[in-house]
Amino acid sequence: MVTTKRTKTPNLSEQFLVLKRAFPESTGRVHRNQLRWKAMLQPSALSDSYMVRLEYSLEKSPKVFVDSPELLRRNEERIPHRYPDGSLCLYLPGAQEWGTSLYLAETVVPWTAEWLIHYELWHATGEWHGGGVHPCCGGKSEQR
Repeated sequence: MVTTKRTKTPNLSEQFLVLKRAFPESTGRVHRNQLRWKAMLQPSALSDSYMVRLEYSLEKSPKVFVDSPELLRRNEERIPHRYPDGSLCLYLPGAQEWGTSLYLAETVVPWTAEWLIHYELWHATGEWHGGGVHPCCGGKSEQR
């Protein structure tokens, strides 16, 4: 999927329409300056399917949660790359990897699928292969 960088910030309705076009089976709505969207993602043919929920407003960074199945710890280890509220750490805030001029369907959603693959690999091997920096999320700090 090619990321479309725009000079104009898409409004929430435009973001929602692009999400629905890319994921016709998804559900959600825009209400009171808040976009809420849910979809089943299966990151690979060998992966489980996950119900993910995206919450976004133009004033805050998007947050993605996995609603089901419940993400499980490996032994007593915390799940890497998650914030204290349970949302996924998909990119480094302030590093200009994501911005309001980008479409969620072309950035945050594919990053979510990639995160889920790394979660499955971590669960099987005990190693997080996704790289990144995540001192905010309770894991070891690593550089990409």
